[in-house]
Amino acid sequence: MPKDDAPLLSRAWKKLLVSEVRISARLQWKILHGESLTRRERRQLRRTTQDLLKLIPFSAFVIIPFMELLLPVAVKLFPNMLPSTFEDKFAAEEKQRKRLRVRLEMAKFLQETLRESGLKANAHIVGTDAFKEFFRKVRSTGESPSVADIINVAKLFDNDLTLDNLSRPQLVSMCHYMGINAFGTDNFLRGAILSRLMNLRRDDQAIYAEGVDELSTSELQAACQSRGIRTTGVVLLILGRAFYLDKKQSDDEDGKTAVIQSLESVMCGLPDNLLSEAELEVDSDNASYKQKLEVLQRQEELIEDDQEQEEKEEVARHAKREADELEARLAQSLLPDSELHPVTEEESARMTTEQLKELAEALSIMSAKSSVLKERDELRALMAENLQAEEDPESPSGALTKRIRTMLTKVDSQLEEYDSRVGSSLQMISADAQGRISVQDLEKALAVIKHKPDDEVGQAVIQKLDVDKDGFVEIEHVLGLVREEGLGIEVEDEARTLIGQGREIKDSKPRKEDIVQE
Repeated sequence: MPKDDAPLLSRAWKKLLVSEVRISARLQWKILHGESLTRRERRQLRRTTQDLLKLIPFSAFVIIPFMELLLPVAVKLFPNMLPSTFEDKFAAEEKQRKRLRVRLEMAKFLQETLRESGLKANAHIVGTDAFKEFFRKVRSTGESPSVADIINVAKLFDNDLTLDNLSRPQLVSMCHYMGINAFGTDNFLRGAILSRLMNLRRDDQAIYAEGVDELSTSELQAACQSRGIRTTGVVLLILGRAFYLDKKQSDDEDGKTAVIQSLESVMCGLPDNLLSEAELEVDSDNASYKQKLEVLQRQEELIEDDQEQEEKEEVARHAKREADELEARLAQSLLPDSELHPVTEEESARMTTEQLKELAEALSIMSAKSSVLKERDELRALMAENLQAEEDPESPSGALTKRIRTMLTKVDSQLEEYDSRVGSSLQMISADAQGRISVQDLEKALAVIKHKPDDEVGQAVIQKLDVDKDGFVEIEHVLGLVREEGLGIEVEDEARTLIGQGREIKDSKPRKEDIVQE
């Protein structure tokens, strides 16, 4: 390296380090105050943490133990970091469970960071120079690259990377193709698409268990169409299908050619910020400090844009709610007394989103044989991934893998101790074979959450959740209202019925707008 370049590299290194520390501190501050991160913010935090571990030699052996030591202090200083679900009756048990949960989340985050640092070996697929040359051809010169080049470059665009960086028109096109209502902010649409992809993944597992041969021709066609015939990232393929939907296939053109052409067309129109991120993903170890800093700054701008969209959406929702209330009052005032229909207590009763989340979590804990069943499942998956990384000779950091392994072992022993002490003492609700609980059990769960509604509101909400008035409520209906696929943003598609078991989907489900106040 020429001596003249040393000061420039030093300044670039310092600017990158300052930016990494500032961004990480801001995002961690949000977490400490109980705020949730968006997908883009979580990706940004993973990237900055990963870069800090590389920029500062041996930092992993200082940062990780330091994080473990400071965790109890952070919990005391920032109580909102562990929002409570239950009232004082179960506060002690829940507080300890939440601490274990935070330790598990920390280990999961570090494992994700380690996993992503191991995915940087994409240069063997397409080098940085070949990546730049490919997009110079398709975007500037109009040359048609080879089929092999198109497929190799497409493999670099994984679902998360692509979805987080698509423009709004591209997100809307995907929503239209997938049968999703394309209304809401960009983050809202990304969440809807991700939810649908998760449904497809669950269908994949069910189809694998049943066997592809069990599908009828129409079911197989529906499965292939909804997935874009997966050979690479599903997001990119679905976007390609949406782009090619209205075009007629010529007589001498087969299906494979059409897919390749649609992929080429989509990659030609990908946003610049997505290409910059993908180029960094190809070979981040050889990327310049300046290039990394530019990607970081661009992502910070996009995070600010997302926040502005959310704020505008909230203002618009508030204004619409006030306008609807004013219109309703005006309409009521114009009606004669004989036609007035006063709104009953049951019709107007709503729960807040916070109350609904607390109820869903309480139901999950109080109906499980172990109060840490979910944590144990997640820990088991993390242990398996960590062991696989430890055995991998190409793992980027064996020492860091072992350090995370130590953390996971410690969490495992703490979960074991908690489970032996608390066990099933929190199991106050029993679900039947259909996953239903009685309305009396639902009343028990409502009575112990921290922000429980008034008795009148609680009873009215229970009546709404018991849609068929048989005295039972499906737990999945309550949990579904919390998940994004239960928020009324999706249109049911044929992917739900791929297995062909003749099982009909019930229409009698509680509606989000009847239960939750906006």
